[in-house]
Amino acid sequence: MKNFNDIKNQWETRNVPPTPETEIENIIEKSAYILKKQRTSQIVLGITILILVLFFFYISAYKNTQAFWGLGIMIGSLAIRIILEYISMLKKGKLPVYKDMKAFNKKIMDYYHIRKRIHFLITPLLFATYIAGFVWLLPLFKANLSSGFYTYILWSAVFIFVGLAVFIGVQIRKELFILKQLKNDE
Repeated sequence: MKNFNDIKNQWETRNVPPTPETEIENIIEKSAYILKKQRTSQIVLGITILILVLFFFYISAYKNTQAFWGLGIMIGSLAIRIILEYISMLKKGKLPVYKDMKAFNKKIMDYYHIRKRIHFLITPLLFATYIAGFVWLLPLFKANLSSGFYTYILWSAVFIFVGLAVFIGVQIRKELFILKQLKNDE
């Protein structure tokens, strides 16, 4: 019984670092930042879909198979991305922030792996699909626009897609950095 009391005394007198009181606030703040970014992303993608749908009807794309498929692919890839972000927001909302750290850590790890799959597998695929839809429209633009305006569309699209790819990459790195910090805040 003496061993038990010795162990108990050692346990009670061990040097335990104090838990920072702001840790839960940091977690909530980082989670809120990610949620804000996801909502902003959904709004921007939603506006882009609305513009594409209006353009679809403005040019009567339903009368031309090539325009129908080109714009349909572009709209579809954006819609899939919005749905994925919405599902991801729902999963993030289920993170047990106020429960014990072990439960939170398991859930944040699961969420982190899902977001990594979305960012490194699905996002590039959807981005490439969006570009493919645009490329599908290029013969129509060439046939129906002046050569100068067609060249402008072509070059501006290249710069926009490169800029968008860089912007998406930076946003993904920021989000994964924050998620990694949350994961390491055990």
